[in-house]
Amino acid sequence: MIDEFQEEDGGSTRVVDAAFRTVPRDHTTFLVWKVTEASTELLPRTHYGTFYDAEAYLVYSASLLCHPAGPDVIRREIKESNGDYAERHIHAWAGERCGNLAALALRRGTQLATYLGMPVVIHREASTKETPRLLSYFRDGIRILRSGSNLNGAARLYRVRGRRPLLVQLEPVSWSQLAADGVFVLDTSSLLVLWLGRAANLVEKIFGAKIAYRMARGADKSTSVRRIAIAHDGYEQTLPSNDRALLDSLLELRARSVRPASPPPDPPRTARLYKATQPHRVTPVTVPSQRPAARLEEVKRAPLFREDLTDDGVYIVDSGSRGVWAWIGPQATGPGKRGALAAARGLARAKRHTGAVCVTTAGREPLEFASLFQNWRWCDARRDIRVRAARSATTKLDAVNLATNAWLAAEAQLPDDGSGSLRVWRVRRCGVDEDAEKEADGALAEVERPQAAAFYDRDCYIVLYTYHSPNGDQTMIYYWMGGSAPNDLRNLGAKEAKDLYIKLGRLPVQAWVYQGKEPAHFLQIFKGRMITYVGSATDYDPSGRRVIPPSRVLILVSGQYAREARGTEVRGAGRGAGRGACCVLRDGARVWVWCAASATGDEREVAKNMAAVEHTLVMQGKEKSDFWAALGDRRHLLVPSAVKEIERPLPPRLFYVSIGAPGQYSFEEIVSFSQYDLMPEMVGIVDGHCALFVWLGAHCCPRAKDDARSIALAYLAHDPAARDMETPIITVNQGREPPHFTGFFPHWKQSMWKGHKTFSAIVSALEGKAIVQRGNISIPNGNSTNRFDQYEKYPLGLLRGPKEHQPPDVDPLMKELYLTHDDFVATFGMPYSEFRTLPGWKQKDLKKAVGLF
Repeated sequence: MIDEFQEEDGGSTRVVDAAFRTVPRDHTTFLVWKVTEASTELLPRTHYGTFYDAEAYLVYSASLLCHPAGPDVIRREIKESNGDYAERHIHAWAGERCGNLAALALRRGTQLATYLGMPVVIHREASTKETPRLLSYFRDGIRILRSGSNLNGAARLYRVRGRRPLLVQLEPVSWSQLAADGVFVLDTSSLLVLWLGRAANLVEKIFGAKIAYRMARGADKSTSVRRIAIAHDGYEQTLPSNDRALLDSLLELRARSVRPASPPPDPPRTARLYKATQPHRVTPVTVPSQRPAARLEEVKRAPLFREDLTDDGVYIVDSGSRGVWAWIGPQATGPGKRGALAAARGLARAKRHTGAVCVTTAGREPLEFASLFQNWRWCDARRDIRVRAARSATTKLDAVNLATNAWLAAEAQLPDDGSGSLRVWRVRRCGVDEDAEKEADGALAEVERPQAAAFYDRDCYIVLYTYHSPNGDQTMIYYWMGGSAPNDLRNLGAKEAKDLYIKLGRLPVQAWVYQGKEPAHFLQIFKGRMITYVGSATDYDPSGRRVIPPSRVLILVSGQYAREARGTEVRGAGRGAGRGACCVLRDGARVWVWCAASATGDEREVAKNMAAVEHTLVMQGKEKSDFWAALGDRRHLLVPSAVKEIERPLPPRLFYVSIGAPGQYSFEEIVSFSQYDLMPEMVGIVDGHCALFVWLGAHCCPRAKDDARSIALAYLAHDPAARDMETPIITVNQGREPPHFTGFFPHWKQSMWKGHKTFSAIVSALEGKAIVQRGNISIPNGNSTNRFDQYEKYPLGLLRGPKEHQPPDVDPLMKELYLTHDDFVATFGMPYSEFRTLPGWKQKDLKKAVGLF
């Protein structure tokens, strides 16, 4: 049944499905419909999270901003007049085999948005490429099943993907579906086979085990369950005979051929902004619904800014793997406004994007869209209060209070008030500087008075800071890199910082910071007196240990609080870049503090504190001759910047890091996150926008613990917003999280993972219930460090063939490493662990005998 109603802005009659008449416009809610040619059927809660590939669905979510959404949302009235800010999203999901239902679902989603009469974001979802927001609604993941496949009782094959697990049914059941980096569940009437690819990550293995256990128990969760067999990639022959026979009947082990791990992701591409314009009609249109296609004109490439969007325009943002977005200005009208979604879909087709296509209106942009722009001012009245309170807080910033009020620590980016102990080392090249004692002291020279806070832009420094918290002493290692420091010095400093980190038991929080991008806590440590001079410390002291600032210098001062205060020496027009309304002029023993007429009282206090000695305060327009004489020809540098607008930063974002081959990473956003989304087996990135936090789980891949900075740099490079590659990077280990990290998570619990079960423990627990059987060979359950398992695997016949027909990554002198375990044992009559202990000549003879040399 359909109804008609009058559209407010255009007066035209629009058709709306009667199923939408019960949707509350001013309450939080969560609803799912199945779309058919004849109707739109509201689904019961028990069907949420299950989709069929020949059907189409609509998902509607209304929740308060930055609050959890989904089936468990508490229904309450949204009072926007009282500061409530609602997020409304409509998702049109279409299966791969749904045909015309995809367009029909999107059309009915548009009808729902029109009926609501509220700002709403519309998402066109693609099967297996769902947006992070859609996945966030279903905490246990979603299932994509084959329509009609459950009728004949045959075996079914599923793949488990992602941190918010996606369970996808695959057909046909064959080796061609299995991949070396995947986790698969083979469901038969008598047995469940959990097949683990050799390159699969631990997080997906854990979800695979849990999903297999739920399948084994059945819908009624009965005590009598089917058995689970765990088959490792290349070790299928080690399964018990009965299980091996069943697997062979379904997959034919002799024909085993597993797809290699997924190829590396496409190279990162920055976002592009297009303006949509509607061409004039030159001939009458005979079909009323037909409209000429919008023209897209490329405006610019990232970095993008809110000022690039005009209020009367319609714009399309192509963000690559993060979807195509249409933005409708508040004053946009006519065909351009109505055709925004069609224009975005047209661009997606032209670019061959298979991901989501979304449309949003001005003033209600979701975080996923706002994060594509630089310095976007986030609209959230409730959070504005917290941001202002954190920025102006000058008391109760000690470690004890910040540990209790972690939200304040996160907003201010302070774990304590900077009153802990401090040591600073300057990085130096051996054999280059003039210090005769360098060879004995190594590459680090300790600075004698670190609280003097003097840095030089051609140097690099390591700062070791320790403070006392309610959980004991906490240590942080900051590695500071000057803007003009050469790369070889930066690399040497990075090595020294890592060595210090290892020496301290890998317990400290690590941070890599760059000149002019220092985080708030780094500035707080130096009590608002940090100054960066031009040149190197050895220009004034050959040892580089003593703090001897230049006697004649002009320092530009910026910031209104100690944790914002930084001073920068300015010499010429090229060096004068920066913000600030005050300057400190030093000429021998005399010091002046010059303040522009626009300087605030806080800025003047910061500048006087930066001077640190007896000084003369000079206001703009009241300078005396001695000041001008000391300033000399640098008068043109006294150009104050405008008053800095109070920032309204974006909320933090969490990303799950999937680690592939060395140097290959993929990032999956987790929307509406909590501490429950962190797992000891994973690596996570919390994007605080002003800084990146890399969280290392206790059981994460060992390579990740050594490559934490590389992971963060890869994330910045893959961000379509064209992020600053000098964004501060902070590494945090599980169990040692500081409050300015935990404050990003609501209700952080230090005891969260005390009862956590590793993958090995989960398998052992299932074995204890006599429902799991593994092979009779010991196989690591974690991230494999076995050299043999780290190589790509190929059929024996291919490896015996001519060299020109073999894959390019095969080493012709070590072909045996590219066999699966089962093929290796069948060929050599022993496992690789035994083969590698043989003398070299014996190994060579055996390889010649089997045709692998």
